[in-house]
Amino acid sequence: LTPGVWALIAVAGALFGLTSLLFGELTHTIGHYARSWIQRPWLRPAAGGCILIALTALVGTRDYLGLSLPLIARSFQPGAVLRGAFALKLLFTAITLGTGFKGGEVTPLFCIGAALGAALAHATGQPTGFFAALGFVAVFAGAANTPLACIVMGIEIFGSRLAVPLGAVCIVSYVLSGHRGIYLSQQVGQSKAHGVQVTDGASLREARAGKLKVRFTRGPFAARSILPAEPSAPSERVDPPAPTH
Repeated sequence: LTPGVWALIAVAGALFGLTSLLFGELTHTIGHYARSWIQRPWLRPAAGGCILIALTALVGTRDYLGLSLPLIARSFQPGAVLRGAFALKLLFTAITLGTGFKGGEVTPLFCIGAALGAALAHATGQPTGFFAALGFVAVFAGAANTPLACIVMGIEIFGSRLAVPLGAVCIVSYVLSGHRGIYLSQQVGQSKAHGVQVTDGASLREARAGKLKVRFTRGPFAARSILPAEPSAPSERVDPPAPTH
């Protein structure tokens, strides 16, 4: 673990966090539009299934359907998965969950993280298994806002010798995923940044709806609050009568 490798670990943690943010936001956005455009609930998964069938035919493989356990296993082998495999798995899973299919997002997030770690390792010439292991736990840490649980899980799966790198990427991913996540009922116990105060007990659903009060406590915006725009009160001014001709 040279300084150069630590720099790559930090970059990887940031990418893992942004990927977890993208996954959650894309899933919720697809779900919003599916409910808006398709009024009958049973038609939403039917439409989502047709889209998934078309995408499967387009990519020519079933690797991105279901839990994708074989894809996870191959992600730990050098050059065994496409560099964009993580993006395809993210898209397939977001469409699946957003259109009403249920069955879990945990294992697909493990797959997305492992495939992204493998792509980063291939692009930087680093050990594939090492970065796949980091991504395996870090993407879920950011998406579910559970860094401590994911650190423990990573140590349990991959061994205590990876404890420090696992801790680093999980914490960076958690911080950079912001006040977002796959579980909208989660409540914000404390801010992820020392310079920002958030309303106690606000849920991630409220955060996405723009109802989360944010107050900057440091920097040029100190003591200023960012609040949702409130409708202005109706004007009491009476317009003069139109002139008569």
